[in-house]
Amino acid sequence: MNHPNRPLLLLICLVLLLPAVVFGQGKSIDLKEAMELALKNNRKLKATAEKVAASKAMAAAGFNIDKTQIYYRHDQNDIAENGFSNKVFGISQNMLFPTIYGKQKSVFKDMGVMEYQQYLVNQNQLKKELSQTYYTIVYLNELANNYFFLDSLYQQFSKAADRKFEVGETNYLEKLTAKSKKRELEVLLSQTRERKNQAYSKLAQLIQSSQDYRITEQKLTPLSLVASDWPHHPGVAYFEQAVGFRKNSLSLEKSKLLPDLHAEVYRGTNSGLNAQVYPGVMVGISVPLWFGAQKAKISASKYELSQAKFELDNYTYQLEKKREQLEIELKIYQESISFYNQEGKRLGQQMLEQGNQSFQNGEIDFFQFVVLLENSRSITLDYLNNLQQYNMTVLEINYLTNP
Repeated sequence: MNHPNRPLLLLICLVLLLPAVVFGQGKSIDLKEAMELALKNNRKLKATAEKVAASKAMAAAGFNIDKTQIYYRHDQNDIAENGFSNKVFGISQNMLFPTIYGKQKSVFKDMGVMEYQQYLVNQNQLKKELSQTYYTIVYLNELANNYFFLDSLYQQFSKAADRKFEVGETNYLEKLTAKSKKRELEVLLSQTRERKNQAYSKLAQLIQSSQDYRITEQKLTPLSLVASDWPHHPGVAYFEQAVGFRKNSLSLEKSKLLPDLHAEVYRGTNSGLNAQVYPGVMVGISVPLWFGAQKAKISASKYELSQAKFELDNYTYQLEKKREQLEIELKIYQESISFYNQEGKRLGQQMLEQGNQSFQNGEIDFFQFVVLLENSRSITLDYLNNLQQYNMTVLEINYLTNP
């Protein structure tokens, strides 16, 4: 004689841990391919790269010698031996003290290096966001598979409960319970699918390609933690370069107390009888007589240098403490993952198998079986949630830039 719940029990046995097959549109892609596309196509990163190129091009502006003056002068008081006034043509050039140009170039070069370090920071941020989005989709795929299993199961329960209620083999409460569980799982599955659509929209926002992509179906596994390397951290390098920039800026402001140089070459003559050519040279310096404004700039530059040093120390300190906090958070999730691998997974399977057997033998009723079923699946769902949080924290540490 067939057990009335045999179709349900067979379904449970077949799909205890069987993931649902999910079909999606778009080209299948893995993390490496997604990363390459994002680094190539992301417009924000491209804009930062152009800013780096612009800063490098500005380095040549350090040698910004003033425009050369070419002039003509006719002074009636400038009388030559022949009694005619001279007409003078000349070239004049003003320039800063020569060492200033080298200091200016160093300042512009520092700015270019800072922009490059900022580019690396932005690149790091993009990699983190992309990786987190990618593994969020992997997580949501597994979550949807689990909800799909429960949803399919409760649909069968609901249909069976309806049939049993019609022939008087069960009460109305069992029918309502099966129906409410079915509706609850439908909502959870729908919400998970919408969250996955949202994650795919975020993925497209980061990759910025006309092609639609889908993440390769895979099992969610713990990610590896990368050891800290503060000396080569792009954020630390940025603030270190900022200190160098302020040092060179201070040196530049001090050098501006040096005199400017001036040189002029000219020649005069006239159109009278026995006219001669009168060449001339003039050189001179411009000496600052009022130092107040420049001293104020020097004083401000000293404060800015001190500020840059404090910002470097603070950033490095905050970065280290942030990593410490995240590593502590990681241990919390690790405890749950270890429990699942050591006991939870086996416990959940045993709970489901024993519940299945007891239900077949009539040792427990429908409600008790539902409780065992949900307890079994909650172990798996808790594991997936903790594993997702663990991976997000690992990626936060590996690409840590904002303490």
